[in-house]
Amino acid sequence: MGIPPDLDPAKIRAALQSRLIGRPLEVVEEIGSTNDAVLAAGRSGAPEGLAVLADRQTAGRGRRGRAWASPPGVGLYTSVLLRPEQPPALVPLLTLVAGLAVAEAIREVAGLDPLLKWPNDLLLDGRKVAGILTEMASVDARVVYLAVGIGINVNHGARDLPEDLLPVATSLHLASGRTIPRCDLAAALYNSMDRWYQVFREGQTETILAHGRQRSAILGQSVDVLAGEERWRGLAMDLDADGALLVREKDGGVRRVLAGDVSIQQVLTR
Repeated sequence: MGIPPDLDPAKIRAALQSRLIGRPLEVVEEIGSTNDAVLAAGRSGAPEGLAVLADRQTAGRGRRGRAWASPPGVGLYTSVLLRPEQPPALVPLLTLVAGLAVAEAIREVAGLDPLLKWPNDLLLDGRKVAGILTEMASVDARVVYLAVGIGINVNHGARDLPEDLLPVATSLHLASGRTIPRCDLAAALYNSMDRWYQVFREGQTETILAHGRQRSAILGQSVDVLAGEERWRGLAMDLDADGALLVREKDGGVRRVLAGDVSIQQVLTR
């Protein structure tokens, strides 16, 4: 069948204003996982900024090995190769960078304003519309390369979403009532990611954190935290300098929650 017209790589490249992200760009009809492809490219010495975009993933995944439904014709499934000079401890900030870029692109193209649910989801009206997966290869406390994977539910109808996710997931189409041009969204995403990655490279972490706080869906909210076998509840207070979540416990103590070992199970309204 080939690559659909609304993922035409020539149209996406023509709209790119980025200096790094999406240069080069590879668009494929079907792939196992865009993250796997980018990680393999990183091992082979591919240049920073490489973006792989697929119409369909057969083995898409999210955090903690969860499957990410990736049907053809409706979503945006892409991964970007980065080679940051910053230490691995700051890599969690790149998930926030990607989240800000996705939110900015969605606002620009779809006119919607998603919020960030720490550590890696974007929500519209409390329902998940996008997710981010960052995977890293490091040696001797140095990042060699990493893949930032992004999945966006773009033109999904209700029947395109897994039945068990209907209460908690949505798409840009379902939220706006419009068909969203995927070419435009892809280009806007790479352009926005390019700008935010430059902010990261320049060490402007407080700028990233400030925008992350402003877009947060959970700061100031009660949250349930699941870490291994331990489950506890607290008040999401702030983001730490490395992107960790600061949660105040019932006894008044504040715990740092790291993206790699916890899952925010529930966001409770105040």
